[in-house]
Amino acid sequence: KITKDYIHSFLKYQSLTYETSKNVLNLLNKYKFENTTNFGCIQKFDYLDKNYSCHYLKMADRIDKLSNSFDFKNIKSFFEIGGGFGANIHFLITNFPNIKKILYLDTVPNIYVGTEYLRNIYKEKVKDYIELKKLDKICFTQNDDLEILCIPPWLIEKVEVKIDHFHNAASFVEMPKHVIENYLKYIRKFDTKEISLISYGNFNIKTTFDPEELNTFFDNKLHVFLKNFLIEKYNKKFIYLVSK
Repeated sequence: KITKDYIHSFLKYQSLTYETSKNVLNLLNKYKFENTTNFGCIQKFDYLDKNYSCHYLKMADRIDKLSNSFDFKNIKSFFEIGGGFGANIHFLITNFPNIKKILYLDTVPNIYVGTEYLRNIYKEKVKDYIELKKLDKICFTQNDDLEILCIPPWLIEKVEVKIDHFHNAASFVEMPKHVIENYLKYIRKFDTKEISLISYGNFNIKTTFDPEELNTFFDNKLHVFLKNFLIEKYNKKFIYLVSK
């Protein structure tokens, strides 16, 4: 009962915080948000009689900050490792329909959740593990149709694509360094043009390493900067690493 009350209070005050945030309002006026509270979303808020997911606003804030370094309107192919349940990809496609070819990699069972979330929205445009594992070579179809390839880590060995933009948020620093080095081998193989990495500023050395160390995997060629969290009064920082 006490825990339930605390959770209820947290959700209530989080909702009020988002509803009154100038940063949130700016994002709502700048971007499109469609069907962000499906499947029982409880971390949400109301604006002009419409419900919005707090998580989607966080994704929008990240992309908005990255837009200072990249023009997402010029990206056609996108590769994300650790895409959670697919919200970032959903947000990107909604706002940048020029992004047509997406490679989405995550661990099990996350990749299953993300695949089904995106399939609910994009139907046959999503290709899952069952379909892709049968192929000798995993490639994008040579057309301008939307295509989302959802793979677990071991299928990356079969992938042969060209990538305009690679993105990872908050999971690289939680991986063993040899795993990052292996992924980097494929990022290079895909002739990736742009790179964006995001990590939390307050890290625990027992479970992660210093996010700025990520730059060493990229020959210290990434530009590193700190940015405030969407809700600035939370006093949280995030580290952004972007290709120059």
